[in-house]
Amino acid sequence: MKNINLERIFKMNTIKIGNKTFEEWQEQWIEIGEYKNIDFSKYNKNIGIYKIILDKKVVYIGRATEYDNGGFRKRLSDYTRKSESARSYNSGKKLKQNIKNADIEIIIVGNDLAAVEITKRLEHLMIAIHWPKWNRN
Repeated sequence: MKNINLERIFKMNTIKIGNKTFEEWQEQWIEIGEYKNIDFSKYNKNIGIYKIILDKKVVYIGRATEYDNGGFRKRLSDYTRKSESARSYNSGKKLKQNIKNADIEIIIVGNDLAAVEITKRLEHLMIAIHWPKWNRN
């Protein structure tokens, strides 16, 4: 596990991203359940970040930023497509192999261009805090 300096975490938690502090964003995680049981059509226009959880451990943090092209629905369904084109990197292959056993949590940031920039910053900071093993490959 990565050694994270507590002072650094405190400073990160007070950073404003959009209209919320990082700490406030951390409180926004929504547990949407096991991948195999999720109706992604509800999240067709929403964008933000997501956590992939296996055996109660966060293994990956990613982002869905295509607000005009399917949002979370498109991004999270990518991991079960037959085509390998979008998931050819190591973490993508691991996700594709394990996604049906995964639990998913999301933070909905919005559905416009401004939300895309917030999402990118949040993803970066969440990876720094959670240090998921599949983001490190």
